[in-house]
Amino acid sequence: MFIFPKGLVHFQYNADPQKIAQAISAFGSASAGTVSLPTTLFLTNIDDNTLAKSFKTDVTTIQTLKAGLTPKS
Repeated sequence: MFIFPKGLVHFQYNADPQKIAQAISAFGSASAGTVSLPTTLFLTNIDDNTLAKSFKTDVTTIQTLKAGLTPKS
């Protein structure tokens, strides 16, 4: 069993595509809400190098993504 706190970004991966994976999920309230992944990932204090490694890209691409998500004044 895994419990994910509200707002925590997570994913699931089936390591063996030859076997069926099943997941049962439940929410802690009637209005569980949503989390915007681009905002959660790119507009936080996560280091650019960490994001670049995670997405198998370079720091310049991460900075371009962040610039595109920054609210316009």
